[in-house]
Amino acid sequence: MMEAARVAVSAGLRLAWTAVTSPAARVTAVPRLARACTTIPSKYDERDPAPLFFDPNVQEILKRVTGRNYDKIFRCRYDEKKLSPPKYEFLTDEELGELREEMEKKAETLLQMPPVVKQREPILDVLSRDPALVGFDTCRYIFTDITYGVTDRKRFIVVRDADGTLRQASWEERDRMNQIYNPQPGRKIRPHRVFEEENLKNVLDREEYEFVLDLACAQFEPDDPEYQRVTGRVYETLEARRCYQVLHSTRHYGPLCFYLTWNKKIDNLLTTLIQQEMLSEGADIVCLYYLIHPDSKSAGHHVDLSLPLETIKAYMEQDSLQRAKLQLAIQAYQEIVQQRHQCQEDVKAAHGL
Repeated sequence: MMEAARVAVSAGLRLAWTAVTSPAARVTAVPRLARACTTIPSKYDERDPAPLFFDPNVQEILKRVTGRNYDKIFRCRYDEKKLSPPKYEFLTDEELGELREEMEKKAETLLQMPPVVKQREPILDVLSRDPALVGFDTCRYIFTDITYGVTDRKRFIVVRDADGTLRQASWEERDRMNQIYNPQPGRKIRPHRVFEEENLKNVLDREEYEFVLDLACAQFEPDDPEYQRVTGRVYETLEARRCYQVLHSTRHYGPLCFYLTWNKKIDNLLTTLIQQEMLSEGADIVCLYYLIHPDSKSAGHHVDLSLPLETIKAYMEQDSLQRAKLQLAIQAYQEIVQQRHQCQEDVKAAHGL
């Protein structure tokens, strides 16, 4: 495929046009091959999740459950950046406090969650049809407003097809033109082949979950169907393998919890949190469930975060889809707590306390 580009300036509008000299060379998304897994990733294509996701109460819960493992947050990454040697300094208590506040702000920046929004609708707007242009040329012409300061979302891009139709550019064409004239770091004109289903499966088999999610954030917009397909595929794989903690203390853990809660798939996550004795996070997940699904049976239950086990039990008894599994996890936890308490009493008795 060959392209020719021109730039014209008229009435303060800077316009670039591109001729695509192959009629069949149409911008397309990554082919959606048959999925190898039995679970199909859910998408946010019906109900808009944005109002709930950006709700202050939901954001507070998601930030709380994400955790603050600073060793993981500030770990060395394989991003080809030169590592600087460590520096040691003697600090006063006041200077140490200021440094900790600075590190906390950096951690918040690194843990900023990708937005969860509704999948965008296809652009099908036809501006005009001019039969006189039929057969004038065999290629399509794409006209792009390259005025400085215009956001990619609001940039004016239209396409003149070979049959004389003048229409708004599709999302795929917009993404490509924006990347040509206003390239974004980490993004390619043609999406990485890792997003193709066969390659994606191989990467997920190597448990490179965070790598795929970071790459998807760089390549796609949050409302892109491909972004939601890839992230949904990763979330479903994590759900199937029960390895949620891989994303703990990363910016993707909050969207993972939101995705599972939105699709009413929190039972396995709750079981894992109970087994790891993270009951407070489990209670937060239940609270998140009540906020997203206010019509649930246990939504009227009074939530007391000081009694996380009771909150989880209320959900288990009325809304859980895997009640037996949760019940066994709770019983095992209670037995461990009881044995631990008995051991402490025996130690005190042995020392005559």
